[in-house]
Amino acid sequence: MDSETITLRLKSWLARKKPEWLDLTMAPLNVQLGSGFSAEIFFVNVSYNDAAGAHARTLVVRVQPQSYEVVFGSDLKIQANMMKALNEKGGVPVPDWIGLEEDTDLLGAPFLVMGRVEGQSATQRPNYNVEGFLVGFSPELRHKAWSNAITAFAKLHALDWRDGFAFLARPDRGKTGLDQYIGYIREWHAFAGKGRAMPIADAAMEYVLKNKPAEADTCVLWGDPTPSNTMFMPDGSIAALIDWELAALGPPELDLSWWLYFDDLFSRRFGAKRLPGLPTREETIAIYEAASGRKTRDMEYYDIVAALRMALVAVGAFDRQVSIGNISANNESLNANLMTLYLAEKLNLPLPVLGADFTAFMSNLTPVEKTPDP
Repeated sequence: MDSETITLRLKSWLARKKPEWLDLTMAPLNVQLGSGFSAEIFFVNVSYNDAAGAHARTLVVRVQPQSYEVVFGSDLKIQANMMKALNEKGGVPVPDWIGLEEDTDLLGAPFLVMGRVEGQSATQRPNYNVEGFLVGFSPELRHKAWSNAITAFAKLHALDWRDGFAFLARPDRGKTGLDQYIGYIREWHAFAGKGRAMPIADAAMEYVLKNKPAEADTCVLWGDPTPSNTMFMPDGSIAALIDWELAALGPPELDLSWWLYFDDLFSRRFGAKRLPGLPTREETIAIYEAASGRKTRDMEYYDIVAALRMALVAVGAFDRQVSIGNISANNESLNANLMTLYLAEKLNLPLPVLGADFTAFMSNLTPVEKTPDP
């Protein structure tokens, strides 16, 4: 499908979705879509008139990936419903919601459209601790920016999930909250394993099932709270929280532990020194508790849930690399990678050895210069 066709189809779709946008024009796109998309996200520039006057803005088009499923249950419709609901609620910064198209005939796959947000995310590649706008921040401004992000998702957790977010409930997976979330992880574990032995991930799954806290709150979860999914402004304020396709219901500690996991991964695990001013683990938890007005509970348990979830992401990434011929199916990084190493440490299991297979696996994801130390 060429750019002219895509432009015409999107313009027609926008005209139907936004009839109040008069004299709509759209700039030609510089994107090629073929058998499956070469780009999962692209931008379009539009201009139009409405009751408030003339406007020129950039929109983001996010297409449902047609490639190998790395993250189990990733759902564009959930992301669309979340942004729509959060736009209506207010209080949590998210991109402007435009619309969702589930019919595959228009562009060959479902897609959603949202407003482009000003600001910058803290990238994973290059590592935000090494390169990028945060390096130019003062330590005080870094601390402020991180604190603002944590406060933003604490505000999300304060929302009543029964008021506009019941679409996140999955009664087929158990009781609303932690039971459903662990039900999801259990399904993912079975899906990812495909009958293979995954000693460390299997042990973590057993731990998570056997040690589930007796009491846990239920809130709206972001699902993927990382610095790379946070749009920061130059003054450290938060322009938007993005990427909502893994939103769910569950204890707020799940989001907090995911943020902490990635903080550890992109510093200690990747051998990068954390930038001065970024809050420590203890400070991060304290910031969250102050913003949410509640004490966190059972963080060690939720750390393992987060680590298991990321280990399952690694299994999906491994299978994806095998499917496109980057590594062989007997590459040992299936069970010997940064994620299984973290779990082995937490569960007091023998530590996997990360060697040449691991380096080959990571070379197409986030390359490592040398094998990280335990």
